[in-house]
Amino acid sequence: MKRGGALALASALTLGVLTLTLAFIPSAFAAEGGASWRFAPAAAPPPPPGAQASPYGVALGNVGDIRFWAPNRGVLITAGTRLVPAGLYSYDGVSWHQLATVCGGTDGRIAWASPEEFWTISDQRPGQDTSIAANYSDVSLCHFKDGQVVGSYALPLNQPDSYLPMDAAACRTPNDCWFGGELGQPPNSGAFHLHWDGSNVTVVYSPEGHAITSMALASQGLLLESMQLAPGDFYGSEDPNHPPVLEQLAPPGSGAVFHPFPIRDPSCDPSVSICFALPSYGTDEDGHPVEPDTLGGLQLSSDFSPAAPGPAQTWALAGPNDTPLSSSSRGRAHPLALRFDGASWSQVLGGADPGGDDPFNPGEVPGRLAAEPGAPAAWVTIQSNDSLAHVDRLTAAGTLSETDVLGTAQGVGKRGNAGPVACPGPHDCWLASDQGWLFHLSDGAQLPQDSDPAFQQIITYRPFDGGTPQIPPDDPPADDSLANQAPPVPPPATPTVQVSPASGPLVEHVRSRVVKHGMLVLTFTLTAPARVRLLARRKGRVVASTRTTKMRAGKGRVIKLRLNPRRWPTKLDLRATPEHPASAPSSGSASTGSDTSTPNPTNNTAPGKNSVST
Repeated sequence: MKRGGALALASALTLGVLTLTLAFIPSAFAAEGGASWRFAPAAAPPPPPGAQASPYGVALGNVGDIRFWAPNRGVLITAGTRLVPAGLYSYDGVSWHQLATVCGGTDGRIAWASPEEFWTISDQRPGQDTSIAANYSDVSLCHFKDGQVVGSYALPLNQPDSYLPMDAAACRTPNDCWFGGELGQPPNSGAFHLHWDGSNVTVVYSPEGHAITSMALASQGLLLESMQLAPGDFYGSEDPNHPPVLEQLAPPGSGAVFHPFPIRDPSCDPSVSICFALPSYGTDEDGHPVEPDTLGGLQLSSDFSPAAPGPAQTWALAGPNDTPLSSSSRGRAHPLALRFDGASWSQVLGGADPGGDDPFNPGEVPGRLAAEPGAPAAWVTIQSNDSLAHVDRLTAAGTLSETDVLGTAQGVGKRGNAGPVACPGPHDCWLASDQGWLFHLSDGAQLPQDSDPAFQQIITYRPFDGGTPQIPPDDPPADDSLANQAPPVPPPATPTVQVSPASGPLVEHVRSRVVKHGMLVLTFTLTAPARVRLLARRKGRVVASTRTTKMRAGKGRVIKLRLNPRRWPTKLDLRATPEHPASAPSSGSASTGSDTSTPNPTNNTAPGKNSVST
């Protein structure tokens, strides 16, 4: 059924329907295999302590990506709303719930590396650059593992070596992950990439002069990326009329990384005609040859899964963009699709005849897609501006076996235009609108609930990175995960209390230890109320300090200071000033460990104050 009939029927069905019943209302239409699209919003974030949880689902804001390791283990990344923090949600086979309040992205991407490990292209934390031109969107990485963010990677903005916005992510193995994005600016050239080799994230620029649009693991070891052609691109030895639009990223240790991936047309006989690499751009309605850079970047999707390796299909789909034609003798692109069946590539849409093989309604432009496991088909979202989610099922024969308009058809009204879509299993797909409402294609099969603890707790801590100067909190993060990818923290030196010689010490029994993430914790005894401050110095310069804090007399006084392993202090000054100098101990000395050094004459410690030096 085409969209006009679907909309009319949906409008008739919604008359008199109570719109308060929002969750899991079946669609009016059955898809392949008896599946249908249902409205299935995510759960609201947990309420404050003592408050009752909301029974209603919520919109998540702009969802950049949805990725699944298994049908009952998925993750999405969102830019958030006033109610939902920018971060991540996870799916456990029953519902979507909040996973992280950090590492969200304006248009983020996700790449699975192992069952409990994945990466995100995320927004950089603000604060480093406050200019209007500062762009924090999609220029940093977060590494999630075992229920924590174990690594954050960013650099300062607007510098020659700054990270550029990224649109594509994929992992071949846990120690081989790639991220691609915009073209580099002089003195850099080629497309910007980041590569994780298991130990470090490094910047790599590809030799081709085209930005990166999408990535997909087509089979075990075969990692592909698509390129966006644009006016002003550098073509070098490439034929600008038939440039390669895909390239392969070679496995580590195999020499050159980037290899153009020409797709040969298996139906072309070179003895009869000139055989160009696919895609064939064809001509427009007036017979003008199509200008390749009027085609949007190919979106890639594969149903290959490391969790269940087997025969896989890979799709590449794009529609026209708004690039101006270079001349009146050139034509504008029309929707184009390629498919790899595991053995060879074929062109499903596009080619010589611009009208006969375009199944979409006039003016419709395909957006994102998801290969459907177990079927030679893919679900395609359609760009629209009517606040309804248009989604079609495209078959390998180049036809649409189904067209749906989600929102009113589920009795919930307009819920936003179609965004990303993912299909983790047969007759099992998820779609997010640009408002963050979720729709589920399901045949009603119940999945076992995933109870892995790595996806049950809300992650609130993101490690420090090089992108933004950080002011550490007073309290250490409440986690015991792997430490951040920073140099090992050296053990603390044994502190010694030094005071001017007199009768009674103000500070006694000082002990120090370093906990996770470079947090120094000092415990001590105060013999009288005092104002206390801790300073860390390196070669005479203060590299970290606490605020001056009033403390009561007693045992177990605690002061905490986060230290940077790259600027580890050579001296600590614990300054304690009596609140009531007349009644406080005037002087004295005490030490911990075996260090009994005499007072440092260069310390300039005033009478009535104590200083801990290392």
